Parts: sequence; structure tokens; C-alpha cells
Amino acid sequence: MSSWRLRAPAKLNLVLRVIGRRADGYHLLTTLFHAGDLCDELTAQPSPEAEGPTLELTAGDARDALPASDDNLVLAAARLFGGATGAVQRVRFALHKCIPHGAGLGGGSSDAAAALRLCNAMAAEPLAAPALHELGCRLGADVPFFLQGGSQWGQGVGDELSVARDVAQRWFVLVVPPFGCDTTAVYKNHSVDWKPPAQPSSISGFQTRPYEDSVVHNGFVDDIEANDLTAAAERLHPELQRLRQRVSDCLASPGTPARDNRKPAVHMTGSGSTLFLSARDAAEAQWVAAHLVPLEADGCRVLTTRSLAVLPELQAFGKPG
Repeated sequence: MSSWRLRAPAKLNLVLRVIGRRADGYHLLTTLFHAGDLCDELTAQPSPEAEGPTLELTAGDARDALPASDDNLVLAAARLFGGATGAVQRVRFALHKCIPHGAGLGGGSSDAAAALRLCNAMAAEPLAAPALHELGCRLGADVPFFLQGGSQWGQGVGDELSVARDVAQRWFVLVVPPFGCDTTAVYKNHSVDWKPPAQPSSISGFQTRPYEDSVVHNGFVDDIEANDLTAAAERLHPELQRLRQRVSDCLASPGTPARDNRKPAVHMTGSGSTLFLSARDAAEAQWVAAHLVPLEADGCRVLTTRSLAVLPELQAFGKPG
């Protein structure tokens, strides 16, 4: 049985609209998932002596260090896979974290999807894509996206996917605050004054508002709010609203890269707390990141990432004994 390595990418929600609620209280979404090349790395090696999957966890930044607890989604994914295939997963996982934890970038869900793919590879792929998708849905609403990658329109709770073929590849600058936003609390706060949206139109086969097409194609430079959860997150964390203003202020200095005299707009991904700005190329991303360095004095991280158009490939790196 081979050992395998796999990168697990972060995601941005370039658009996130709350379009309804189910009877059980879950929110119905239209969202545009977009993968980036900021990745965790997960390796899986056979461990014949183990009674089940084990996990070792390291981090590139001490702020992302987490205990390898029994409820980690990597272990949950391995157990779920074992239950579906009838095989005990005697696998030793090693997860190296580079995606900030609890920041709306989907690191945990991406790790879970990577674990499913690794387990399937190590077991000679007994499960086809639809079966893996079903397991992913049971682990979390974002997990199915990470089984497909690239750019995907998501509907339902985010797990009904369709390829977004008209989304340009781009660079992004991420501003990760020194605090996270609790997803459940953000959605609950949003529900307080939620109203059904106006009659939508269709984009990429999904139902969304007419101006989303402009948001996607103009490079996210307009201050059209593309995330319906932003106000709720900022009510729970007023410091997030202040940070967004500080980001804009940092970019108001002379020499800001011109985009038809418009500056990059600041958006939030998921339920927060990460903010992101779009850049046309690496040079502009580096310029923006350099002007946001003062935010690091307050514990923020400023990171650059670029679109990851394809799903990372599995890499075999050896066989036991």
C-alpha cells in the first residue's frame, strides 16, 4: 500500500448570498467558491499496527497550532470512509497547517476532503466521485467543493455545485485578523432582520441577483457588498468593520495602482473574519500587501495567494518495507 501526499487549498467566497431558509433553520445560499494556492499539506502512511486512523499536526505559524484532537475533521473523514467501505482505516496522517484557523478560509473542510481522497487512493479507489461527494456532505457543507476545486457556484447549503466557467484567474491579498468569527453566531445574527431577496436572475445556472455578474467580471474593485453576512459579522465584531476601514485607508495613499481610477475594494469571505482584496497580477498584489504591513502591528496577518484553477493531484511518495 503506497503512502500519499496531498495539498489542501483554501477557498474564498467571492460572492455569498443568503436566498432562503429551510424548515430546519439551515440557510440556503448562492455562493461562488474560488480555490487559492494557500494550502495545508496532508500526508497519509499505512500504519498496520494501529487500531484506526491517527493524526500528527504541525503548523507553519504558531497561531495555527491546534491539538490533534479526536474530533478533528481529518480523523472524522477517515472513520466515515471506513464505515462506507467496511475497511478499518489503519492510517497515520500528518497535517501541516498553513491556512489560518477559524478565519472563513475553509481549512478544516479542505483537510477533510483531502483525507477522503487520500483514503480512497490508499484503498485502490473503491468509491467513485458521487459517493465521495455524499460523504463530503455528511462532514460539512463546504467539503464537497474541496473535492472538486477550481471555481464553483454553490447552491442549497453550498453543497450543490456547478462549475463557474466565466471566472478569471487572479491574485488576492488576504488580511487575517487576530480573531475569528463563529459561523453559527454570524448566521443567527443575520437571521434577525433577514428578508427574502428580490426576484433573482440566473448566472451560471444558479439563481442570483443581476449585479453579481458585474462584481465577478470587474475584478472586485467596486464597493458593491458581495457577501450578505458581512453586516452580521461586523455587528458581532465591530473591530472587523474598523479593520476594513483601516485597510481602505492604507490604500488611499498616493501611488495606489490605478484601475480606471478605482482602488481595490475590501470584501469578507464566508462568515469571516478574513478580508480579501483582488489584484490583477503578482506585482499589484505585492504592492497592496506592502501597504498593509502596518496592520501586522495589531496582530493581523497579510498574505498573498493566487487562484488555483485545478484540483491538487495526489502524490505517491513510497511504499512500506
